[in-house]
Amino acid sequence: MLSIREWVVMWLIVIFCVGLVAGWSAVLWAASLAEEARPAGIRWCRGCAARLPVFSAVVPWAGHCSGCRARTSSGPWLAAVGTGCLFAVFAYLLEQGCQTVTEVRPAQALWQARLPFHLLLLFLLVTAVAADLIDYVIPDQIILPGTLAALLLSFASGDLQLIHIWVDWSDEMVQVYGPWLPQWMKDHQHLHGLAWSLCGAVSGASLVWAGRVAANRILGFPAIGFGDVTLMAMIGAFMGWQPVLCVLAVSPLAGIVLGLAVFVLTGRGFMAFGPCLAAGAVIVLCTWNAIWEQQGLRIIFGHWPTIAGLILSAFSLYCLLLLGVRWFRSTPVSRLR
Repeated sequence: MLSIREWVVMWLIVIFCVGLVAGWSAVLWAASLAEEARPAGIRWCRGCAARLPVFSAVVPWAGHCSGCRARTSSGPWLAAVGTGCLFAVFAYLLEQGCQTVTEVRPAQALWQARLPFHLLLLFLLVTAVAADLIDYVIPDQIILPGTLAALLLSFASGDLQLIHIWVDWSDEMVQVYGPWLPQWMKDHQHLHGLAWSLCGAVSGASLVWAGRVAANRILGFPAIGFGDVTLMAMIGAFMGWQPVLCVLAVSPLAGIVLGLAVFVLTGRGFMAFGPCLAAGAVIVLCTWNAIWEQQGLRIIFGHWPTIAGLILSAFSLYCLLLLGVRWFRSTPVSRLR
């Protein structure tokens, strides 16, 4: 008879194996969507630029080009192991209550419903990041099915939200009756599932789109790819509008860390923004309990004037940063010495 600890270990091993398969599939899918007009990604030989069959790209003992015998990329294996570890760590944290908050009481245990839902998001994020790294493009073939799946699953379940679409802790009787929730959410659970998912998609896409438009007006070029806009729409559809705002706050910090790592390891001073958004989403997924309850955000997100003020303040600072970049780019080098 296995103990609970042994069952948990076996369960995590199974999740890790699922992540291995998901990682391979993600890189293959991303590579298959890359432009075939030029050598890019794991499906091209780095020696002779010949197109490689799928089998040679992913199977280690067949990992040589049939033409020049050069070794193929180790990207699929690194992605597979990394995704397996990501899946297992997330499953463990979810079981430990990383997403448990006072306001949301699902009918099922989190690992029964929310775990598959968010593992699907992680798989799509890995695929999008792989595509962005391969070709600096996040294809719609990844984002649109992912967003649609999130909307449909949220509607069908009605019980997948990290947090309800609106929670008000400002009522004087909150200590007696708990936070105020709109009655329609209780009466129409599936409609609420569609509502929070749709609001998350619209919020994520519109805020990043606003940043793209501002950069285009101030700098003369968008600076943020349209793929990043659609990526945030998909993330929002899986997470909701409150977590999306947290993702947008965390992503620049994740970008600084990732950018420094890329510069130290490769010497490149440029990195796609998609991986930063994906990293921010993973961080919020794994720390939602700490963000929502320990940082007091539930008070802020129940007061819409405060939310609007914070968004406008952050956008104003972003525009000031863009103006600073514009001034720096227009200043002659001799004046900067």
